[in-house]
Amino acid sequence: MAKIQLITCHPARFMGGRRIEAAHYRAEQFLEPLLSDGHEILLCAGARDEEPSTIPPPDSGATNLHYRHIPFGRRGWVLSLQESHDRFQPDCVIAINYSHCLYTTRLKTDRPVWMDIYGDMITIQQAYCYRVRANRGMPTTVQFMRDILQSGDIFSVCGEPQRHMLVGELAMTGRLNHQSFGYEFARVILPGSPELPPQPQDQRRPGAPGKLGLAPDDFVVLWCGGYNTWTDVDTLFQALEWAMARDPKLHYVSVGDSTYSSPETVYTRLLSLIERSRYRGRYHMQGWQPWQDIPGYYRESHVGLNIDAMHYETVYGTRTRLVEMIAAGLPVITTEGTELSYLLRQAGAALTFEVGRPDQLASQLLRMGREEGLREAMSGAALRSARSLFSFATTTQPLRSWVESPVLSPDRRPASRTRRIEQARNRARALVRGLIWKLVAMEK
Repeated sequence: MAKIQLITCHPARFMGGRRIEAAHYRAEQFLEPLLSDGHEILLCAGARDEEPSTIPPPDSGATNLHYRHIPFGRRGWVLSLQESHDRFQPDCVIAINYSHCLYTTRLKTDRPVWMDIYGDMITIQQAYCYRVRANRGMPTTVQFMRDILQSGDIFSVCGEPQRHMLVGELAMTGRLNHQSFGYEFARVILPGSPELPPQPQDQRRPGAPGKLGLAPDDFVVLWCGGYNTWTDVDTLFQALEWAMARDPKLHYVSVGDSTYSSPETVYTRLLSLIERSRYRGRYHMQGWQPWQDIPGYYRESHVGLNIDAMHYETVYGTRTRLVEMIAAGLPVITTEGTELSYLLRQAGAALTFEVGRPDQLASQLLRMGREEGLREAMSGAALRSARSLFSFATTTQPLRSWVESPVLSPDRRPASRTRRIEQARNRARALVRGLIWKLVAMEK
């Protein structure tokens, strides 16, 4: 069994009643199977806005989980991380999520490093730049991404589209060279579905959430997660209004809030639209809710919902909320665009609609509301896919195989003096040729 230093934010189980985001679920997805495989884990967890967890480490059947809070972004975090590494002496290091991959670049280690970049940060930053109408932060993000890509031995991503994007990014940082020819840098680890206690089909939605006051025969559409830059709330609202006008039993329950701080967000825009709606009594905006309460919302709903705008983040990213929903046997309706939307549709767990088409979304909502047999069939398909294709054990198989015998990438193995001289010459030659090109290209 391997000794693994895991560098990440707190996994979901450590968060208690605090706000949970996709990064926390991703950390959980990696931690659970590694513990189950019997590896000894040093969990170095924290984030800028995360205090130490007061929840005892879960019982993994052995004492193979050690927890160390690292105050990432605060004074002393580099020393704390380094001391943890040096005392533990891991066989390998695993960093999960972009920010913690960046933190890991400050770690001095000769051990193999696996870096999980969950969603392409360049396209995420582009969406942020669009929102603020400025390119502030993009040069920094590009440089940080370069630092990450030059520091890892192997990388994992959320899907095949991002894997191709990552290979291109690796090429632009010089990682595709004669030493690494034929070496597979990138692995796909799809978003994973946690294993939740099974709910018998005849007990789904036995009653409505008491605080909402819904009738047992109401049709409940659930949104669970953040509203971010790429959430198309206009299409969402138009579709809900159209469907509510035709189905008086349809209710929209929202668990979540804006993912960013700003005087005006897509979430506040949605709230303003709802305030003017003739059906505003059928919108139940719950805000962020504790992690342990979320399964109750899944159980008491008929269908989960996801909606995106179309841009590069949608193509190269994924939607964690969908695999969380299907883990509870909740069928979903989602826009097309992410790789995950097509996989879930193929598995029979999702209905899809085109981006920016409220008429298609409304039609799918009405169809789900009236066809109980369809809902039951999709619920079964959701559970089957959650427990097979999207299970933690299945999705993390590439990682689980690698930690059995972790190795440095060919181009990061100790270099001889001759090779170091050659590399220096190559860098100098590239600099000179670049200067010559600029001089020759100048107009006289």
